[in-house]
Amino acid sequence: MSIDLNFNEQQQLIQNTAREFFQKHCPIDVVRRAEKADEEYPADLWRGMADLGWLGITFPEAYGGLGCSFLDLYALYGELGRSLAPVPHLECVALAGTLVAELGSETQKAEWLPRIAAGEAILTPALMEPDGLYGPDGVTLSARRDGDNFLLNGVKLLVAYAKSADRLVCAARIGTGDGAAGVSLFLVDPKAPGVSLEKTTNMASAPLYAVIFKDVAVPTSDALGEVGGAWPVLDATVMKAAVLQSAMVVGAGEVVLDMTADYARTRVQFGQPIGRHQAVQYLVTDIAIEQNLTRNLALRAAWRIESGRSFLREAALAKACASKAAAAMTFAAHEVHAGIGFMLDYDLQLYTLRAKHWESNLGDRRHCLERAMAEGGDDPLPHFQHA
Repeated sequence: MSIDLNFNEQQQLIQNTAREFFQKHCPIDVVRRAEKADEEYPADLWRGMADLGWLGITFPEAYGGLGCSFLDLYALYGELGRSLAPVPHLECVALAGTLVAELGSETQKAEWLPRIAAGEAILTPALMEPDGLYGPDGVTLSARRDGDNFLLNGVKLLVAYAKSADRLVCAARIGTGDGAAGVSLFLVDPKAPGVSLEKTTNMASAPLYAVIFKDVAVPTSDALGEVGGAWPVLDATVMKAAVLQSAMVVGAGEVVLDMTADYARTRVQFGQPIGRHQAVQYLVTDIAIEQNLTRNLALRAAWRIESGRSFLREAALAKACASKAAAAMTFAAHEVHAGIGFMLDYDLQLYTLRAKHWESNLGDRRHCLERAMAEGGDDPLPHFQHA
């Protein structure tokens, strides 16, 4: 079986349009300002993405979306990674919005999807908990029925853009068991009584929060999908988002490679460019290898999603590779750049800090490798075709 890794005409158009858009509207100084700004993301940049239809790119047209394919979305994410665009697209569109589209009632979809697509509402997932587990056993925040409401109690960590969110898509557990049975999703107003937010300090200055729930009343009408049966769709959606985040690693890796190769060519030490030294050449080559391997595995996973095939093993392998590459590429780049790479006014450190977040977000390397082994599969490795 062969897989064509080249984008089709529409995907090339999305990629080229996105590259031009982010070069114009999200140069690196915008990324730097976003780290220190009071607002959690640049509103003008978000509105511009909404005007291009990218906030509803895969949503059905009936709800204000474009109805595009997963590979169309994948093409956009490479450019999000290249530019380090400080926007909540992964959280709001690929995760929370997709969960509403997949599990929501007609009323919920009609209320939220058009608003997300228009840039008028932010939804963000609240999934991780203090034990740090990625699978269904990591969901322990309790949801207890109380009349026409559910009462939520517990803590969620690393909730991105929680302060800006109109709703949290919160994973909770019905009952006292463990495993997939009992996992439920709820649309929770972060300003509701009993919800409190605590900003989490982190290396990348990302807007991450701990969210504490104390007897938070959520109407039964705000449950997403079947109460107690949300895990299969939640799991598949997270794994698709992991493939998209892998595309961001690929895009960022292109910039890190170009930056490092250019520095190796132009940095003169002891009368010659440092790129003439074999040890430096090895480091630059390592970046290219990690970037290309991640690209191949992520595209294979995206292709399987697009074609309706099973994809969980391939998505886990792609994310495991992307987690390793995020660390390995920036490490090799810093070895070449030496001290200058750590200077705050040098762009490499921005990619390094974002890579640290990508390394563990949506599953670290060990978890994803274990997940890939557990999924199994009998498909042979494909032959890749690309220009």
